[in-house]
Parts: sequence; C-alpha cells; structure tokens
Amino acid sequence: MSEGEKSLLEVRDLAVTFETSRGPVEALHGVSIDVRRGETVAVVGESGSGKSTLAASVNRLLASNGTITAGSVRLDGTELTDLPERAMIAVRGSRIGMVPQDPMTGLNPTMTVGAQIAEALEVHGLASGQAARTRAVELLAAAGIADADSRFRQYPHEFSGGMRQRVLIAMALACRPELLIADEPTSALDVTVQRLVLDQMAALADELGSAVLLITHDLALAAERADRIVVMHSGRVVEEGPSRRVIDAPQEDYTKRLLAAAPSLATPMVSAEPVAAQRDRKSTAVLLSLGGVTKRYHVRGRREPLVAVDDVSIEVCRGRTVAIVGESGSGKSTTARMALRLEDADSGSVSFEGTDVSRRRGRSLQGFRRSVQPVFQNPYASLDPRYTVGRSIAEPLRVHGIGDEATRRHTVEGLLAKVALSTDLADRLPHELSGGQRQRVAIARALALEPDLVVLDEAVSALDVLVQQQILELMVTLQRELDLAYLFISHDLAVVRLVAHEVHVMQHGRVVESGDPREVFADPQHEYTKRLVAAVPRARRAGPQA
Repeated sequence: MSEGEKSLLEVRDLAVTFETSRGPVEALHGVSIDVRRGETVAVVGESGSGKSTLAASVNRLLASNGTITAGSVRLDGTELTDLPERAMIAVRGSRIGMVPQDPMTGLNPTMTVGAQIAEALEVHGLASGQAARTRAVELLAAAGIADADSRFRQYPHEFSGGMRQRVLIAMALACRPELLIADEPTSALDVTVQRLVLDQMAALADELGSAVLLITHDLALAAERADRIVVMHSGRVVEEGPSRRVIDAPQEDYTKRLLAAAPSLATPMVSAEPVAAQRDRKSTAVLLSLGGVTKRYHVRGRREPLVAVDDVSIEVCRGRTVAIVGESGSGKSTTARMALRLEDADSGSVSFEGTDVSRRRGRSLQGFRRSVQPVFQNPYASLDPRYTVGRSIAEPLRVHGIGDEATRRHTVEGLLAKVALSTDLADRLPHELSGGQRQRVAIARALALEPDLVVLDEAVSALDVLVQQQILELMVTLQRELDLAYLFISHDLAVVRLVAHEVHVMQHGRVVESGDPREVFADPQHEYTKRLVAAVPRARRAGPQA
C-alpha cells in the first residue's frame, strides 16, 4: 500500500473534555492518527492515557459528560463529529463495528445471546428470521463458542467472562464493518482463544480490506498483530511508527518504561519466600484445601449436566501463591467460587484451616468471609454504581464493625495509595473511572480486612503493564510481610510465571498438569499445556525486546 493512499479513518487534532464535580478535565489533547484500509493500528498506553476515550470519540459513544471540543474525525471522507445522531446510528454496526472492554455492559441480560446477534443483522437489513438465526450460530462458532447451536439460546449470565467477550466479537463482525474498533477485546480471553479471535479479525481485514483500530495494554499482542503502534500518555500521542521499530527501538522514555514493565515467559520470577516462612517453615501450613471437588450445572439446551469441575484437588498454603490456568470455560472460575463458598461442591470437600467450609455458620462463617477475600474478573459488576470509590472500599470495614468514620477514611486513603490511585478518586463513582482504575479499587477493597487468603479471578487482566507491575509487586510485598496466600486465576502465563509458586493447568474441568510454573512452561508435558504455551504471543515468550 502506498504512503499516499487515502486513509479510511483520519483523526486530526482531536480534543475531548469531561465535565466533572471538580471542573472540566481535558482527556485528549490534539490527538491525530490515521488508519488505512486493510491495516491494523494498535493504540497502547497505561490506564487513563486516553485510549478508550479515543475509541469512544470515533464511534461517538462518549459518556454524557464528555464533549469533543476540537478536531475532526473522518471515516472515508465523512465527518463524524457533527453527524446527526440518527445518521450516526446507521454508521454504528454497519460501517463501524465495536468490541467494548467490558462484556457485561455490551450485552442485554434479558435477551439470549443468539437473539442479540440476530437483532444486529435484522436492524441493518442483512438477514431476518431463520437466515438471521443461522448466521448468528455461524458467527458464534467463528468466534470460538463450542456447541454454538445450543449456546444460541442461552443468556449472558450463563457464559463465562471470556465467552461473553467472544459473543461481543461475533456481534461486531456480524455486519462486516469497514472499521473494527476493538477496545481491549482479548483482555478476558485465554491465549488460545485470543489467537482464534485475532486470527478472525485479521481474516476479516484481509477479506474486506477493512481496518482494525486495536486498543490494548498488551504490547506483545500489539507487536505481533498490528502493522503500526501508537503510544499514548496523558491524552497525547507520544510515539508512533511500524510495530517492530517501536518495540525494538523505542524513542521515548515512556515507551521504554512500558516495554520494561511487560512480563514475558523469560522474565525473572518476582515471588519469593515470605519473611515469616523463612523464619519458620511451619508457617506454610495448609490454609485452603480442595479435595476431589466436582461441580455440575444443568444447562439450557443440554440433556446431560455440564461438568464444570471434575475431581479437582488443590492446596493453598499460607504465604504461597497457587495459580490456576486454562482456557475460558475450563473450570477455573468455578473452582474459585467453590473456594469462596459462593458455590457448593456436588462432591468432594472444601476446607479452610482444617474446618469444612460447608459446615460454617454464624460467626464462624463471618470469620471465614473476613479471612478469605475475592477480587473478581469484572470490576464494574463487583462495584455498586451508586457508591463512591471511598464508600466501596470502606464497605467491608463497616460490615465487620471495624473502626469509626475517621479511621475508615484514613484506611481508605492508605489503600488507594497502595494500589497507585490518587486519594482524589475517593469521591468519584465507578463510571467515572477507567477499567484499570476500577480493578484497582476492587483490589483495594479486598485488602481492607487484611485477609489471610485472597482469591484473584483474572484480577490483573484489565490492567496496563505499568499498573500491573505495581499491583504484582504489591501482592508480593504483602505476601512477604503478612504471610498472605493467593489463589490466582489467570489466562496470562507470563504473569503466572512471574508470581506463582505452583501452577495447576485445567482443561474441561480437570487438572491435567501441575508443578513449578517455571518448569511447567519451559518444558510442558501435557499436549494441552504445550498448546497454551505455543499460543502466547512471540514477544511474551521471548521477552519484549526479542
């Protein structure tokens, strides 16, 4: 493609301002980017850098308090900034496909997933009736949904987080758009499905000559998938160029910091034996024990129950990090919910400090709730939209009767600082924060009660590499100081290798391989583990500068 060829998307000197209780905040400052037909451009940067605001501006989906105050956004010559809303509705879906960061905000909980995809086809006049249904099933299958015909009739709450994200990708591709805006489309996906989804996006771009604007915090993914990378910081473009040049020879200090913070399967392990464990090896006594647990679900459209977890045994010792990895739907999150006693096992046992969790009642159960705290995959769903950040973090302290208003406020300020958030955010509501900021709030709330065990379900998947590095270092520091234990659910093998003492690889509800993550990922024995490692982006396997 020649340099002089006209761009499909042209953004020029774009400025966006948000009206807040503290006055106007300028989120974008004179941003200019181009995306040509058939090209994939990745926009990278830390949480709050303006990546998602840029994507929302192109699609005219800014929050109600956000305004484009200057600049131009043109799609194949059509100016979008002053297009009437009725005309913009026609553009969305048909000409611009959008995959949002948060799958639950993009799906209607009262409609089946198949009906939502079929509706997109019908609204834009591409299919109707049985033809729309058939095409919707095909799109679900293409996005990696197994048993798509029966899954068509299920609701979003019956899908895992990663599977919900794949439904959104199917919806975005339904109308074969000219431009696909993918805002962190694979942050909730395991590496094998991530590869499938990104291959699908690439195939669409090749087939239709369409463009992809990929918003991501994963530099390895950007390096492997994008033709060009645009680096944003504090609402400005600080560096851009061909992907390999930006990754191999970054010019700006900020880009160098991003690359240095990105974990890979070659990054040295940061976890270490906790101080207390070094003093007394007995401190590694078992905190949580899952013995042969099995969980089945009766699924709409299936005669036989779905076995989500099948005879799984895992132990988590004080001061240790035990990770569970595997594809979406492998049973990781169900195992985590049983550990938290949010689900009861159909068979097997779950015990904490030697006591059967299922038998705990009253104060004993309350003590368990205080000792074991969760951080879930979807921060927006776990935070009450009516509560300020400060109130959300202080809520566990109030529930357990800890401190007064003044001491709780001081505790909240300290927790915000620990997770690299300004204390000014305490008065904001969740919708005023970025996805990464919301996840940090969820982590701060989990730490409020100083628990013995934290169950983290994809807790760092939505974070940019700089904040992820801070959170992982925080986890390790707290572990050393407090003998804190973690059950760490993740699809990111590089992160697991960085912090975990032990890893269990799950497939179809079963543990297929276990051991030291450095050994397991360096020399996997099971074919499924080999596939997971092979699917990791090349830069993640070899290191960001490889």
